[in-house]
Amino acid sequence: MSSTQFLELVVSLTVQVSIVIIATHWLGRLVESERVQSRLWTVCYGILLSLILVSVLLPHPRFLNPWNQLSTNHASTLLSIEMQMGRFLFWIWLGGTVLSLMVFLFRAWQVNRFLKSCQPVEISEYISAEALDELSQKFKLSGKQQVRFLTTTRLSSPFCSQLHYPYIIIPEYLLDFEPQKFNFIIRHELEHLQTGHPLQLFLQRLVEVIFWFHPMVWWASQQSALCREFACDEAAIQTPQEIAQYLRTLLTIIEYGATQPDETHTPLAFGRGQSMIASRARRLTQIAQNHKTDYRISLSGSLASVSLVLATLLTAFIWLPVDVLASPRANWSPWPTWSADALHDFGVSVHDFETYNGRMELHELLQHNSTRHNVSPDVTR
Repeated sequence: MSSTQFLELVVSLTVQVSIVIIATHWLGRLVESERVQSRLWTVCYGILLSLILVSVLLPHPRFLNPWNQLSTNHASTLLSIEMQMGRFLFWIWLGGTVLSLMVFLFRAWQVNRFLKSCQPVEISEYISAEALDELSQKFKLSGKQQVRFLTTTRLSSPFCSQLHYPYIIIPEYLLDFEPQKFNFIIRHELEHLQTGHPLQLFLQRLVEVIFWFHPMVWWASQQSALCREFACDEAAIQTPQEIAQYLRTLLTIIEYGATQPDETHTPLAFGRGQSMIASRARRLTQIAQNHKTDYRISLSGSLASVSLVLATLLTAFIWLPVDVLASPRANWSPWPTWSADALHDFGVSVHDFETYNGRMELHELLQHNSTRHNVSPDVTR
């Protein structure tokens, strides 16, 4: 891939990612369940990663070629600018991606090491048998992939994790909580695990690592994190009357956390982020007041996901014609070598359109420009 192709790839993917995020947010407002909306964000992150594969492995449509009318001199000047920009962006993007990946891996290693320092705890000693039966029926508390409960004194807020096995880590001081408050916390964390939030968070982190420069990606991270907490808050309370006690539980954890150092950095913590906690409190207050959003159009989770996939298929056709060296003789870009070679190995021909060697034309154009400058003094004389 040349520097000009990389420039076009970054610009086009940036636009495509923005459209998919906006579509996800809009479709999410049409589903009534926060849990379904959270799963829609998981689909969104999977789609964003798929867009990268599509852009580098498959040809893309090229309906416009605005550089046809450029003179050779202007095309040569634009080519030089694009080559410098492409190289500059590549090294900046590569440096940011490597740094983001190192931070991601370091935090995962920190959490894994922290889990090894925690002690197992039997939650049946801290909640009633009736509540335990209810949790066992609603959530998977037995079997090979059963949830493991751990406790520690080095933590101020509970959180869940699923690197290999599903874990719920409970600060030791919470074991002395009233059974109902303790039950709220367990329900909240179990909903995180049952809805697949650790997987969503993993996909979200991969998207953040690759698109670390994209403000819409970080905005989407905030929206999906808020949606995760809304969904778990709703699952933790069973009646509007429990909301006041749930808010007091949240406030107690926040007050304790303000006076204690926290050795973990996990976004799935029960009480983290002042703005997020304020939003959760407002949301719970609205539920208590029975204020529900009036949906003019309501979509099911399946229909919203299918709509998002269809919107993405259309979005994948949006390819900005930035590369001045793109072939003006075909409506499709050439098939990338790595995927074309793989198809040829399986006997599939991909010569459906003109074979284009952009690197060769690049050398021809630069050679033409260089020859012109060398000949100019003689012409002047």
